[in-house]
Amino acid sequence: MENAKYPELKGKTALVTGGSRGIGMSIVRGLIDQGCNVGINHRKNVGKSGAQAKELIEYAESKGQKAWSLIADIQSEKEIGRMFKKFTEECSPTLDYLILNAGSTIFKNFMEISGRELRSLAEINIFSNVHCVQSALPLFQPGASVVCISSTGTRKVLPGYPLGIMKSALEELVRYLDFELHEKNLRVNGICAGLTNTDTFQVLRDSMPEIAAAVTMGNRNVLLEPEEVADIVNFLCSQSSRAIQGNVLLADRGLTLN
Repeated sequence: MENAKYPELKGKTALVTGGSRGIGMSIVRGLIDQGCNVGINHRKNVGKSGAQAKELIEYAESKGQKAWSLIADIQSEKEIGRMFKKFTEECSPTLDYLILNAGSTIFKNFMEISGRELRSLAEINIFSNVHCVQSALPLFQPGASVVCISSTGTRKVLPGYPLGIMKSALEELVRYLDFELHEKNLRVNGICAGLTNTDTFQVLRDSMPEIAAAVTMGNRNVLLEPEEVADIVNFLCSQSSRAIQGNVLLADRGLTLN
């Protein structure tokens, strides 16, 4: 494994929510490069998501490892339960790393959001992560890590971007979960990722033109590549980060400096 930096990850098992596209896809590939077997959660087994999940499974197999497709809409607590049941019965009875990457948003000001939309945002971006950790708890091995993916909407006010509030709650959840699970020899951390070069960024740029202008700050290019976020996930899963507990690392190339 020429890309492996953390030999202790070899042979371990991970599950990544929202793992077939964007940052999630890079996280899955990065974990595979470290020698992990990986469950890839995605909502549909069709279109780009399904095709890329298949590619990741083939990539793992080419390295002599395993990856599994886990179809579930994590907005549904019942589907989360079914996903972990399938994971336990068909993939692995144990879990070392849970990467909570899946999320969704709309682009509206708060005065325009309906109650249904607000509940949906909370369900997929906050409640689902709690349900995933609850379901994974019996599977976690000593020294396991949970990593939550946040965004810089928690550091800067972005008008019409209500996901920032939901991610702020997620970042506080990181602290509470780590405090609660510490006695079980688990670590919970997060990554607050800046603007990242994914399909979602293209939508964000179209919806909020000012975002395009923010990509270049003087001589500083603040646009992250998904692989850079994946590298930090590997670090947080490794023993090299064992002193980092209940924290959210900011990775934004200096976007929030002004």
